[in-house]
Amino acid sequence: MQDYDVLILGGGTAGTAAAKAAVQAGARVAMFNDGELGGLCILRGCMPTKTMLHAAHLRHEAEHHRTPGVAHGTLAADFAAVMQNKDEKVARFKRAKISGIENGGYEVIDARARFTGPDTVEAGGKSYRFTKGAVIAVGSVISTPPFPGLEDVPYWTSDDIMALTTIPESVAVIGSGAIGLELAQFLSRMGTCVELISRRPVFADYGESVVEEIALALADEPNFTNHAPGTPVAIEKSGDGIAVKIDTADGEQMVQAQHLLLAAGRRSAVDDLGLDLAGVELEGRQVKAGPDMRTTNPKIFVAGDASGERLLLHVANWEGVAAGQGAAGVAKVEPVERRLHMSVVFTDPPLATVGLTEEQAQAEGIETVAAEARFAKTGRAITMDVAHGVMRLVATADGGEILGAQILGPRADDIIHAVSAVMFYRGTANDMLSMPWYHPTLSEVLLSLAREISSKCR
Repeated sequence: MQDYDVLILGGGTAGTAAAKAAVQAGARVAMFNDGELGGLCILRGCMPTKTMLHAAHLRHEAEHHRTPGVAHGTLAADFAAVMQNKDEKVARFKRAKISGIENGGYEVIDARARFTGPDTVEAGGKSYRFTKGAVIAVGSVISTPPFPGLEDVPYWTSDDIMALTTIPESVAVIGSGAIGLELAQFLSRMGTCVELISRRPVFADYGESVVEEIALALADEPNFTNHAPGTPVAIEKSGDGIAVKIDTADGEQMVQAQHLLLAAGRRSAVDDLGLDLAGVELEGRQVKAGPDMRTTNPKIFVAGDASGERLLLHVANWEGVAAGQGAAGVAKVEPVERRLHMSVVFTDPPLATVGLTEEQAQAEGIETVAAEARFAKTGRAITMDVAHGVMRLVATADGGEILGAQILGPRADDIIHAVSAVMFYRGTANDMLSMPWYHPTLSEVLLSLAREISSKCR
């Protein structure tokens, strides 16, 4: 039995953040990681997909831009070279990540650990004990919903797309979350005929105006058919490809493609961890934990995708630090920030959101005011020939404290941080009116929205 102050189960973003925080708190730490080091974001997630999307967006812009006087052209695409570039970028990011791990001051054990008791784990045939605490940071795995007939047909996941070297002729994509939409747009802009299938309208959680604008944008996409909303009711083989029967408002339709991409999200990878032996309880698929990431075993914490809640890198970092400090016995740990809820989908146009929508705020009993502007009618966007997008700001009716924003449009992934900063310090619409805004910029639309909100507030 080897003793450590803190044991970290998982070596991704949350695990390495937890290990670093525990070491900085003076703990002797071991981190278990089975398989490739680097974490999902670097190896098969946000970084490779952004590299791929950049190439696809360049190609699309050349052929489909809306600026008069500038010729259109078709850029030849070497798909294998695009994917090789992605691999080289991943290798670069991975080297940097591993360098940080190697200099982190903690031991890395190449094995998957599972709990054997409230303060012990087993990994690679050896037993280990934590004297202060442990962190569950085992990440997530691809979720596979039980669609009728799925067990009888071959299908791809996002991992399979990462391994492609030739462009497929056609793909049916089930799922309109970030993974499904980003990969669907990458493939369509590289030349694949894409059929998007989703039970709900795209971006249904973010308000009617966002749903309307993304529907218009997707209708303009080449090689792209949007079947959302459409519920898959059967999947079967069809010649050399697959066929998906979907139930729509216009009746049943049959969607055919060469390949099927299942992009129905991810779930926490906590199966077979021995959580029952450790006294760690689940709520459905989520590990039960408090705001300090402490589980039902007071010595065990959870962080990152393993929590089953918000599967985002910046959240994993924040949770990892809190969990690592808690496991090391730090007396005062700052609770993980839950109010801002920032997220981005890196489509073109991208969607970026923070905080609450108007509907979510009202469901919590908050009286709200809101303002919105369509990008195509705002100054800088007009100069850029932007066709689609909307920016929406939500605030309290009493005092105008900013509660959230939904931005669908160019550079939304960067603009959203202006709202996030205001919200972090609990700023109001009047505070935004006091700030300088450069003209002409896309961001200054927030100024006009704040002005409208201020006029509506009590």
